[in-house]
Amino acid sequence: MDQDRSSLQEAIQKEERKFEEAYAWLEAHMPPSLFVELGQEKMILVAYSLVAFNLQDCFSQIHLKTSSIVLCLDVPDADLRILSHYRMAGIRNYRAFVSNASPPDNDARLRVATISFDGDGEQKPLLTEIFPVQKQQEIFQQLHKRNPNLTHEEFTAIIGVIDLRFLKSLTHERLIVCLEMYFRAKTRDQCQYLVRYNEDWKEKRDAPSMQIVMAWRNVPKHNFLYRLAKVIQRYSLRMTRVNASYVEDPMSKNDIMLLSFGLHGSKGKAAWEEANLTDFLQELVTVKYFEGMEPIEHIFVDSGLVSGNLGNFIKTMVYFVHQALVHADLNMYSFSHVEEGFCRHPELTTKLCEAFAFRFHPTRHDEKEFAKISSGFLELVDHIDTGNELNDSRRKNILRQGMNFIRYTLKTNFYRNNKSAFCFRLDPAYLLELPYEYQDKFPEIPFAVFFMKGMHFMGFHIRFKDLSRGGLRTVCPASMEQFNNERNNVFAECYALSYTQQKKNKDIPEGGAKGIILLEPYESMRPEAEIYRRELLTTGLGETEIESRLNNFEKQHKLEFLYQSQRAYIDSFMTLINCHPDGTLKAKDMIDYYKKPEYIYLGPDENAHNIMIEWIAQYSKQVGYKPGGTFISSKPSAGINHKEFGVTSLGVNVYLEETLKFLGLDPTKDAFTIKMTGGPDGDVAGNELHNLFLFYPKTAKLLALTDASGTIYDPEGLDLAIIDDLFHRGVTLNAYPPEKLHDEGFLLDVRKKREQTAYAQQSLCWRKNAGKLEEDWLSGNEMNHLWRHNILQTQSDIFIPAGGRPRTLNDSNWKDFLDEMGKPTSRAIIEGANLFLTPSARRSLEKLSVLIIKDSSANKGGVICSSFEVLSGLIMTEEEFLRDKPELVKEILQIIEDRARDEARLLLQTFQDTGEFLTDLSEKISERINTYAYQLLDYLQPTSLPTSTEDPLIRCLLHYCPPLLRKHYTKRILTDLPDIHKKAVISCYIAQRLVYQRGLNWSPTLVDVLPLVVQDPNIVTHL
Repeated sequence: MDQDRSSLQEAIQKEERKFEEAYAWLEAHMPPSLFVELGQEKMILVAYSLVAFNLQDCFSQIHLKTSSIVLCLDVPDADLRILSHYRMAGIRNYRAFVSNASPPDNDARLRVATISFDGDGEQKPLLTEIFPVQKQQEIFQQLHKRNPNLTHEEFTAIIGVIDLRFLKSLTHERLIVCLEMYFRAKTRDQCQYLVRYNEDWKEKRDAPSMQIVMAWRNVPKHNFLYRLAKVIQRYSLRMTRVNASYVEDPMSKNDIMLLSFGLHGSKGKAAWEEANLTDFLQELVTVKYFEGMEPIEHIFVDSGLVSGNLGNFIKTMVYFVHQALVHADLNMYSFSHVEEGFCRHPELTTKLCEAFAFRFHPTRHDEKEFAKISSGFLELVDHIDTGNELNDSRRKNILRQGMNFIRYTLKTNFYRNNKSAFCFRLDPAYLLELPYEYQDKFPEIPFAVFFMKGMHFMGFHIRFKDLSRGGLRTVCPASMEQFNNERNNVFAECYALSYTQQKKNKDIPEGGAKGIILLEPYESMRPEAEIYRRELLTTGLGETEIESRLNNFEKQHKLEFLYQSQRAYIDSFMTLINCHPDGTLKAKDMIDYYKKPEYIYLGPDENAHNIMIEWIAQYSKQVGYKPGGTFISSKPSAGINHKEFGVTSLGVNVYLEETLKFLGLDPTKDAFTIKMTGGPDGDVAGNELHNLFLFYPKTAKLLALTDASGTIYDPEGLDLAIIDDLFHRGVTLNAYPPEKLHDEGFLLDVRKKREQTAYAQQSLCWRKNAGKLEEDWLSGNEMNHLWRHNILQTQSDIFIPAGGRPRTLNDSNWKDFLDEMGKPTSRAIIEGANLFLTPSARRSLEKLSVLIIKDSSANKGGVICSSFEVLSGLIMTEEEFLRDKPELVKEILQIIEDRARDEARLLLQTFQDTGEFLTDLSEKISERINTYAYQLLDYLQPTSLPTSTEDPLIRCLLHYCPPLLRKHYTKRILTDLPDIHKKAVISCYIAQRLVYQRGLNWSPTLVDVLPLVVQDPNIVTHL
């Protein structure tokens, strides 16, 4: 027993001795700031870990409640090793401290990293302990010189939320730089950074040769620092003096990451001697945006075959080629198969990267080398033979389309130093190179195609004429399953919408265009929500308050998730179209093979909120884009908001009136039944519901309605006054009071759930039977069936799809629109929503005598309004526009109504005369007007327009404009409008008047009769 006690005492003394030696070594060789950072208690833990450091393979972790301390050797991949253990943690602060000597029995120095997580409840120093009031005033004055708009209150608020330990770790000079970066990051999505090269690093002990200070908005707290360390290590660099902190911006709902660190070559040389710093910095400032696609990371980047930047190019190429080939065979060219096609032959894929660099690198581009590599590449692809003909054929097509992507790209922002997304402007002739009959899917080659790929989105912009306009739509899938389905159709949807817009734009000078953003579902951001939940759990708040705050967090961050992607799309798009009058791009570091001005106009569409519409207009003016604020229409202030004035539904309602009259019903006198998709909170649906209440309160019987919140049916008709109240309140149809239903009516609320089992939920359906209101809880299958089929099965005179995704009524489900006798459930369909029906679904129903007014005719009111808003913006100042807006809006609404009625009457009269399908007649009207317009535009293009207001052509120009512009701004119309715009206005004005008044049977070549037309002194009134 005594011997055991003696051994124990000896072991304790030995342990004490080792601990004392370890603590003394730390005091002698670690920076004093480490002791200040950790305090004595934690330094004791560090010393104990150092005692057993070699036994733990020189890697020791100390896990505390809300932080960790890691000891390891200061080798090149030290930060990578440390952060790999905390990839999914919500890191709030990260600092690294390096000793000035090697610990006992080791050849490398010691690195001690401190990691604090969200919700770290440790006591922090007071602001006045670090920055006395006088010091704060001095810092504020220095910042105020660079930021005159900075107020002292704002400065104090920001200093108060930045982790003070982080601030204390910085020198005065770097603190000023860090705060400067912070203020810049508040209003910019791109990484804000400053690089300093220390030429005299050899003269200073342990000084890094390169220092970087960064500030970046909305950087993920999980995985990001690990990925950053991975990039640094891949370029043979190592981090020193690392300080990272995430700061919540008190003025917004954004987080800003502040990062200050030194860099040095991993072999001890200067950073610029061991790394390609240009390539490194380009990748560093995009590391946030291109996470994922591990096979490409592993095969190409981690192995060193290509740089991280070109690895991102390969990822982007996968997305584009998938869009090009998926229509050939959905399964053969699935996204994963396309990715595999590039990974299967890495030696060929790296050739694509070489070819891309020779075509677009700002200093190394060489067309001859590109042609040489391209030719050799295609020859190698032709000779691929693995013994599996089907797989070889698939991979050959994938690789060929990769080269086509490069060959047909005309300009790209890829080599720009700072960007939030990649953008490529393509010659649409690449469609001719597809290995299938593209005409089946894409009947006409567009004028231009832009492709964008960003952090959580991909997108396109397609236009059919040089001068074009069309809406920007953001598609927000609710799940990854839905996202994968939407991804298969995003290019096809953008093309179809743009093509439809080209038909729809027959009444305006601009051709058809459409932009689309496919956003990943918010669930991809779940790690951030989980980090926030863990942070809340450390606060001691009650469960209800935690859930409330978490819901608010998710709501706000979903919006920021949406807006950040939209801003990235616009920013990258703008870089490729913002040019000087001669077509030279304003942005540097881009090779441009197009070399012409591109003036494009956007409009609102799905998920285009007022705050972003205003931001886009302001951004266009800020960067000096020629169209300025007219770049986007429907601005709530200096614009005409579509939802506010119901411009699209105005046209829809005209078609409703004319169609009902054609069916023998006067909607102002005769009762009619109607069903709709889209809710009272929507633009087209909400305003059309308002029109029903406004114009037909006693005759319209609204039987059924479906939106994202559910579906409703009432055999006696819904109360239009209540529906109108929902519209004015901007709420969904599930807010309709169920007690107002009549017998046999029901209201399915898909958002009201209850648990049926641990794995299933039920949805609430209110039913009215025998005067009593009952709750009916439906299973998932029952709910989905009712939600999808209520509208389709309800009998009515008119069906207006005014909301819903494209292809909702399609080749496989159009028969659901028939009753048990095989007859259509509505006599007529007026397409208020774009592409709600597929072409084959339309034709199948038309063969059963359903009158169908195509979307390109029915909802053209929005594009007409936007075009006149653009025209007004080019002529009037913002102050003049706002002053005259009430009168101008009234005149534009009248023009919309006139153009809708012109076409509706021509359509229905021609249908009555010929019996041709209405959808075909709609196409013919668009084609005839566009043909005449572009014949005339081609004729006018090389000529100079006259200047006399008595000239017939100038009279056409003036009479196209709203009366207010004609009356007060004639001179500006003649002088301020671009020549191409004036000629396009004249062309479309003559073309539309000819077709609407003389019909489809009048068909001479317009240029042949133009001399006679323009000699008519009363051309404006006689056409």
